[in-house]
Amino acid sequence: MKAPQYYLAVFGNPKPPGKDTIESGIYHPDSKFTPFPTKPGDILLLYCTWGYSEHPMEVPGVGVVLKTTSNEIFYRFLPLTRPISKYELDDKLDPTDKDKLSLIRFSSHWLFEISKQSFLDAVGDRDVLWP
Repeated sequence: MKAPQYYLAVFGNPKPPGKDTIESGIYHPDSKFTPFPTKPGDILLLYCTWGYSEHPMEVPGVGVVLKTTSNEIFYRFLPLTRPISKYELDDKLDPTDKDKLSLIRFSSHWLFEISKQSFLDAVGDRDVLWP
């Protein structure tokens, strides 16, 4: 079995038609970032921008990729015991991943790879709330 890759999935305001909520288990990244490199078993940090009113500027959970198609990613949503704030995320990501995160102003539905260490440092001592 191949080790998972780690990604940060950016969710903007889910109110416009066709936009996903983090709990939905489906993600439609901006099509200019296709093809999506995710595979089943990969892990997503689910980051919500300021425009996402329920979880502004935080990571409320993670997603385990179940399937990837040409224009969508299906995942299992797993909430964290406490969200990761944008401040904590900026502090914990390695410099390369932090630079990528700084570019989210160009797309509110962007997917990019992060290092395993960035993922582990960002999640820290939080537990996943398993259903």
